[in-house]
Order: sequence, then structure tokens, then C-alpha cells
Amino acid sequence: MKTVAYTLTFFACFLSFGQAHAGNSDVKYYGADKGALTITKAKIKSHDKDVSPAYLKLINEADSALKLKCPTVTDKTISAISGDVHDYYSTAPYLWPDPSKPNGLPYMPRDGMINPESRNPLYTDKMRLDQFGKMIDSLSLAYYFSDNTKYAEKAASCLRTWYINPATRMNPNINYGQAVPGLLPGRGIGIIEGKAIISTIDAASLLDSYKEWAQADKTALHKWSTEYFDWLLTSENGQEEANMKQNHGSMYDLQTARLALVLGLNDTAKSILEQVKSKRIALQIEPDGAQPMELRRTKGFQYSLFNLESLSELAQLGQWVNVDLWNYETNDERGILNAIEFMRPYVEIHKDGVPLPVWHYEQIHALTRERAAPLFRMAANVNQDKHYEAIASQFEKFANSRVQLLRPSRIQ
Repeated sequence: MKTVAYTLTFFACFLSFGQAHAGNSDVKYYGADKGALTITKAKIKSHDKDVSPAYLKLINEADSALKLKCPTVTDKTISAISGDVHDYYSTAPYLWPDPSKPNGLPYMPRDGMINPESRNPLYTDKMRLDQFGKMIDSLSLAYYFSDNTKYAEKAASCLRTWYINPATRMNPNINYGQAVPGLLPGRGIGIIEGKAIISTIDAASLLDSYKEWAQADKTALHKWSTEYFDWLLTSENGQEEANMKQNHGSMYDLQTARLALVLGLNDTAKSILEQVKSKRIALQIEPDGAQPMELRRTKGFQYSLFNLESLSELAQLGQWVNVDLWNYETNDERGILNAIEFMRPYVEIHKDGVPLPVWHYEQIHALTRERAAPLFRMAANVNQDKHYEAIASQFEKFANSRVQLLRPSRIQ
């Protein structure tokens, strides 16, 4: 897939970028179900009890974000091998110093065991990018729902810091993500950490009615986004990740499809989403719903949910371009809904005291069953399944989950 045609028509593309994000009455924010934000905003104004706890939590998180310094990749104390502090840099989480080597190099794998060095904000950008993503999502949504400009002002400032201001901006690539100390300066699998980049670019659309988020800001962000999209599609790292068969491939498709939608490239997004059927669903899911490439990991439960999250979000994106991934099945019944059903016995809590089935696959950490709640809400909405909705609602914290705002129940 070539992107030259996209960049040559920059201003035409920018026009569709603006149109795709115009107006709060029908805002196109791709991190939510189609039409959900308008419905949720009306419910908030009427103090609907179904959304009030989640809205209160959102406002609390946005208020906390107001007090934080805007993150930037230039905050780290070391640079990638490029020597440019503007390059995003992280190290592989499951790689550790080799105890048999005096300097520990090159690092060696311990699957599922996170090396705390990889999460140290002094040396890597991973946690900083995560924080930035959470801040922008909270602030932008808080502004959209409340119309309070203090949230937009902070979100705009942080977007400028990360993407626009020359002194602090990130270069539009992840050439140096998930580096292997002593061996590789960066790898394609580092792109998986960039989900927050896509969500923040998408969330910027929620600031459109804020007058201080100027046309110059929108133009600069669009330029950065277009360059990053080109890099995702054409770089060696991008191609490597596109060819991954397990959760990395699903996450790559999710990022490229969502960014294509944000940029107004609906045909490109539709092409990516159509290919999910053969490239992801047919290859990743067995007829019984098992995901063998995730189950073979040391955290089989967690990785099964993680890949299902990407596939389900891809299905949600399909709503925008008429690609039905939710109900797609191969001839031998490989499909997203079957994969969710495979997880159901291990997530559902029985009120009659019947114990949950034993997880027969490797899982070196405790099962995080509550993480599955959003998946069951999404599946419940698709099939009008009250049983699935009950499974999602069995977790106490689900009532104030952001899912209530972005994917409200549509059970009749």
C-alpha cells in the first residue's frame, strides 16, 4: 500500500480531516461506538444514573490531569541510539540482563516478567506515552461532555507539547521502540506501544469547538499525523509489525485503521478492516473460539483478552465504514463472538456458588477477570444478549467504567 497519493493531496485530505471531525452534534470520535457520545451527553445532562458514576470518575480524572505537567519525549535523561531526544525510545519489557555476562549484554528473554528498567521514565518513554494518552483522553472527553474550557485548554497545551512545539515534539516514528540492549536499537513490535498516539490524535477532534485550539494547531497536528501514518505503512518496522500473526498484528491493524478514519481515508480504513477477516480472525481463532497463539504464552488468559480487545475494537471501527466483523465467521465458525464465548466460563461468576472452571493453560499471574467486562458489554450490544450484559455488570467497578460513556448499553 502506497501513501504518496495521500500526501500529494494534502489540502484535499485536510479538508476531509476537518469534515470528519466537524460539529459536536454528530462528532466522529472513533474511540466510541458510532453515535454513542451524543447519547451519553444527553444522559449526563439529565443526570441518568446509568452514566453518572462513570461521568463523575471521568471528571475526577480530568481534574487530576489539570494539575500535571504535560509529558514530552524530551523528558528522558538518555536518547535512543540516534542521539535525538525527540525520538520515542523504549526497551523490551520481557528482556533482562544476562547474568552470565559481565555487562549483562545482550539482554535475554523471560516471557511475561516485566523488567522494571523498561518502565523507568528516566530512561524510556513508555510510561510517559501512557500517561499522555490517559490525560488527553480524560481531558478531551471531559470537555466534550461538560463544555468546560479548562479541560480543553489543558488538552490543547499537552497536544502542542507532544506533537507541535519544536523544542518538545516527538518525531513521527517509532524507530526505537522496544530496543534490545546490546543487540537491537529498536524493533517493529515497539509499535504496539503507540496505541495512545492514535487515541490522542482522535481525541483532538473533541476540541473542535474550543476557539483557542486554532486552525494552525489543527494543520500542524494533521501534518504530523500524516507523516506518522506514512511511516506506519511504509517503514521497515511498520511492515514487520503488519506481518505479525498474533496480537501484534491485530494491534497494528487497529492503529492503522483508526488513524485512517481520523485522516478521512475511509477507503483505506475499509480495506484494512476487510482484510482482518482473513489475516486475523481466520488465522488467530480456532472453531471452538480458542486463540492458540495467545494461549501458548506464559500469560495465556491475559493475552487472549488483549487480542480480543483489539479484534473487538476493530469490529467497532467497522461500524463507521459498513464492515461487519462482529458477525463474520469462517465456514468452520472462527469468529470474534465465538472467541468471547470461549472465555465466558472463565469470567462468569456463578451466584449459586458453583466454582469457576480451572484455567487449563499457563497463566503466571492471577486471572484479571474484570478486564473482560468491556468485551461482554460490546458483545451484549451486538446480540442484545442480557446474559452477557449481566456478566459485564457482575464486576463492581464496571458501573463507573468509561465503557459506560463510550459504549453504553443498547439492550432493549
